[in-house]
Amino acid sequence: MNPEYTPVEPGFGGMQGAYERAKVVFVGIPMDCTSSYRSGARFGPSRIREASINMETYLPSLDVDVYETVNISDLGDLVLSSDLTKDGMSVTETVKKLIGDGKIPGLLGGEHTLTCFALRAFDDVYVLHFDAHRDLRDEYLGSRVNHATVMRRVLDRMKPEKLIQLGIRSSSKEEAEFAREKGIRTYTTEEILRSGTEIMKEVRRVVGSSPVYLTIDIDVLDPAFAPAVSTPEPGGLSTVDLLKLIRATGGLEIKGFDVVEVTPPFDSGNTAFAASKVIYEILGLLSTTPP
Repeated sequence: MNPEYTPVEPGFGGMQGAYERAKVVFVGIPMDCTSSYRSGARFGPSRIREASINMETYLPSLDVDVYETVNISDLGDLVLSSDLTKDGMSVTETVKKLIGDGKIPGLLGGEHTLTCFALRAFDDVYVLHFDAHRDLRDEYLGSRVNHATVMRRVLDRMKPEKLIQLGIRSSSKEEAEFAREKGIRTYTTEEILRSGTEIMKEVRRVVGSSPVYLTIDIDVLDPAFAPAVSTPEPGGLSTVDLLKLIRATGGLEIKGFDVVEVTPPFDSGNTAFAASKVIYEILGLLSTTPP
């Protein structure tokens, strides 16, 4: 299978460079086929890019200008069909190709289901999962592969101790029991608000020098800060809280990341700007580590 892409201009941040020299390669994944409440995540990649080119590339928090310090390329949006299995294979093949070429994949969602397909391309990584929801259902609305089961499907091929969930504040009873049974390390929104970035010290201790994949469902933010998501959940983090957590991952060996569930029809752009800011912070961290 040879995935196809729809080119975009400009790419993320307008920082489009040559693929051969890029450390980070962006791909839009406009997947939007299993949403159970609000649809529209297929517009996420374009709105995130639009926001990114209207933001500064200099990050005062890190004293880094990512325009000067990180080589970036953007392949555009992956061409998808209406067949989830086929589309999932395209996502996996895309990420495999990027990894094989020594790139760090940056996936712009799109619904969260894309993450289980992306992670099939990795042999062994810790997954830092920022989300309001556990996404650990074994089945939802008659399907075993969808936005509510994504982390359960990830665990079909990954040890539970490699999954770390942050910002959780919504779950079914069965998901909570499954997480306890499997010993999944979980930090709720309230725990994060009480302890702040101290939590990340424990995460860093657990992860050590192992490779890491970041998956950030933007609904980890409170709807006051990110209203345009597929399934909003009150009681979340502020944008500043999330940015502090992302910065506290500095020094970890980030091998890939995605930002998902931006659903543009439901606000005037706030959520896409929040997602773009999160991505800039990740790029800032990557600019301080060797290729």
